[in-house]
Amino acid sequence: MSQPPLGADRLTTETAAGLPASVQRPAYDRTQLKPGILHLGDGAFHRCHQAEWTDDALAGEFGAWGIVGVNLRPPDLSNTLGAQSGLFCRELREDGAVTRRLVGAEVAHLSVLDDAYDPHRLSLIAALEAAADPAIRLITLTVTEKGYCHIPATGELDLAHPDVVYDIANPRRPRSVPGFILEALTLRLARGLPLPAIMSCDNVPDNGATLRRAVLGLAARVDAATAKRLTGVHFLNTMVDRIVPATEDRDIQRFARDTGIVDYGLVVGEPFRMWVIEDTHRCAMPAWAAVGALVVDDVRPYEILKMRVLNGIQSNVCQLGLLSDLEFMADVMGRETFEVFARRTILDEVVPGLPAVPGIDVAAYVEQSIRRLKNPDLRHGTLQISTDGSQKIRQRLLEPLRAAIAAGRPASGLLLGVAGWMCYAGGLHWRNAPIDIRDPKAAVTADIGRRLGHDPQAFVSEMLGLADIFGTDLAANAAVGRALGKLVGGLRAAPGVEVVAALLRAH
Repeated sequence: MSQPPLGADRLTTETAAGLPASVQRPAYDRTQLKPGILHLGDGAFHRCHQAEWTDDALAGEFGAWGIVGVNLRPPDLSNTLGAQSGLFCRELREDGAVTRRLVGAEVAHLSVLDDAYDPHRLSLIAALEAAADPAIRLITLTVTEKGYCHIPATGELDLAHPDVVYDIANPRRPRSVPGFILEALTLRLARGLPLPAIMSCDNVPDNGATLRRAVLGLAARVDAATAKRLTGVHFLNTMVDRIVPATEDRDIQRFARDTGIVDYGLVVGEPFRMWVIEDTHRCAMPAWAAVGALVVDDVRPYEILKMRVLNGIQSNVCQLGLLSDLEFMADVMGRETFEVFARRTILDEVVPGLPAVPGIDVAAYVEQSIRRLKNPDLRHGTLQISTDGSQKIRQRLLEPLRAAIAAGRPASGLLLGVAGWMCYAGGLHWRNAPIDIRDPKAAVTADIGRRLGHDPQAFVSEMLGLADIFGTDLAANAAVGRALGKLVGGLRAAPGVEVVAALLRAH
């Protein structure tokens, strides 16, 4: 934790009264709030999105919808939110303006300690008991793409995943997210308790359905009878949207200087937010729809739009920006070369393959997305966006690439984005500078880079051979292989921004 300014108090229920009047407070009696939601993955995005939305819903229609935050992996919530009575603030930044709000929707926090610690068993039991509490009517999660333990190319449970292998052998002490959910549901079945709805809020295609396959697939391996009894559990698909960079020490320091209060749970984001929930069963949930969330029968068009446009731009240019030694997304999109490239790629190669999206002007959405990504007040790192790219590339770049190829549309911009990811994942910087590869496939991709980085065509061929990422169709497409080899060769010789500029000149 960073050191706060002298004289600043730690945020708690008692010290919150000392926050400046400009900081918005919860518009309900927090002392009367009871748990109703258990959230897995209580990180910055959840606190800046779902928790804020729940605060709004409680203000308009109060009910037992307090959030119990559970982290199955670090960080330990007890040192941040637990020590602050569950309170935290969120800042929204745009055009130099900062708006602050105290969020009160979280009522309890649990962290499952690492296996290396003796209390691990007790902390895991406490988290499972919280999930099995009949007061919990909804389990939500933001655990990032890799938390689903699935095969990105197919969306199916990865039975070779180490945590899945462990959970099959030790279902009462799960390590994986699917294993945790399965054990929580199993406990409720054994006690004759109603089963909660489960809502995924991660950027995973068909996220609820993907989670359902993972949980039921694991259940089938553990106990077929239990798997059969769980087929009626509702797994909800959603689309979530707000840019939330990782909170930095400088953010906490500035907040403390401005308010006199130290908030180690502080989150920072943009004003824009969107939430689309697919709920054909009308499951019990807070009054999110009354405060702006869209409840629809089919979330897929919204999901495809967001993943292929906003997230597509991010994944298409962030590695190219990183390979140009640009640290933040705003720095990348602030370069005219990258902005023109992003707009051209989306409008020419992606938009023609999008489904109709009810109530959305797609051209306006593209321009809005570019403006959001240019926001200089958000320090959204290119390395942060690049993290876990092997789990993201299918929905953001490969599916629109496949659609363009099938329709005979040009796809050079998408191919350059894929080449950029390959170079990042292979550790191939044009100056041979070290690259911090943050990806579950890093050991495999970095090894390919070490062995074949001097031969772009061979490098591309072996990368495309990673079927769990790329499937098998792209490896069989000779034209795709040749194009990627040429683009990787360009990125091995010059910064990404120069390769982008050359591509634009050629078109």
